[in-house]
Amino acid sequence: KRIAIIGYGSQGHAHALNLQDNGYDVRVGLYRGSKSWGQAEAAGLKVKMAAEAAAESDIIMMLVPDTTAPKVYAESVAPNLKPGKMLMFAHGFAVHYSQIVPPENVDVTMIAPKSPGHRVRELFQDGQGTPGLLAIYQDATGHAKQLALAYGSGIGCGRAGIIETTFAEETETDLFGEQAVLCGGA
Repeated sequence: KRIAIIGYGSQGHAHALNLQDNGYDVRVGLYRGSKSWGQAEAAGLKVKMAAEAAAESDIIMMLVPDTTAPKVYAESVAPNLKPGKMLMFAHGFAVHYSQIVPPENVDVTMIAPKSPGHRVRELFQDGQGTPGLLAIYQDATGHAKQLALAYGSGIGCGRAGIIETTFAEETETDLFGEQAVLCGGA
């Protein structure tokens, strides 16, 4: 399968590089003028405009901030979602709160590593992995779980363990952990 990583920030760089190192067919989708464009190319990745990357891919992983995800989705991803493709997320916020409403004819899944991107990459390079969460929001093809597990293994989560959850549980526990525990505790 051809995979588009939309975004090249904390999680985006780790996912793209780990998948590439495992032999997956990866391209990074960015916007023209992105400061990450040169970094991704220097790492040996194929880099394209987000819409072009989404159009040519079977799997589209959204790894842009929650605040920009609806706009990037509407402009670059939604017009390129064809029946049978898989739309992926590493956090359920945009889908759980209906900021992104995918069409019914695509798979919608989540692989959420439980670590910042730099650590996902470091552990992968050390031959280890980061535990991850798997959620299936929509299984249009009947193969969503298998593809999501293959993706999770490709970024190294299969080395440490992948636990099944839901978009709602991942989103709410993540927000609680950030807002009540990390920020509230500080």
